[in-house]
Amino acid sequence: MGTNPRSLKDRRHKHSDSRSPVMIWGEGDLDKLLQKGAPAPFVLILDGILDPHNFGACLRSAEAAGVTTVIIPKDRAVGITAVVRQTACGAAESMQIMQATNLARIMERLKEAGVWIVGTADKAEKSIYQLDLKGPIALVVGSEGEGMRRLTTEKCDFVAHVPMIGKMDCLNASVAAGVCLFEIVRQRLAVSRS
Repeated sequence: MGTNPRSLKDRRHKHSDSRSPVMIWGEGDLDKLLQKGAPAPFVLILDGILDPHNFGACLRSAEAAGVTTVIIPKDRAVGITAVVRQTACGAAESMQIMQATNLARIMERLKEAGVWIVGTADKAEKSIYQLDLKGPIALVVGSEGEGMRRLTTEKCDFVAHVPMIGKMDCLNASVAAGVCLFEIVRQRLAVSRS
């Protein structure tokens, strides 16, 4: 630690620009957003993330993993705040973010479009590593502490957990999202190399 503390401006990631606009898409734009992800859309659904640092970290991981669209609920979740934007390091400005009034309805529309929906839950029977995640996919990550809401869980085609070997029984929501997103990336890369 030096004697000259850095200001918040100095610590800001070089890709973050709080002056750039963040575009929020509506439910009516879902088909258009899916077309941008064709032929294999890669969607991240965040079901009630309340911590702005978690949300920003999820956006950053999603952008790095090549997610085509991030879907967030309109209510009971953190919005795009200055902390979210700073933590996301530019991903909030570059990602396609859709705000949904009704996540369950959007999940049904995703299924109709041929997208498989995989939820994450600590108590799920299957591991994320046991699933085929190579096609059109939406990953659902629930809120801190509570996880996915009941109706969201019911709309998932599969629910999986991240295997835990240590003493911890769960991961931070943004860490779990990153692990699962990059398992999808790993499987997709394996197909493209074969």
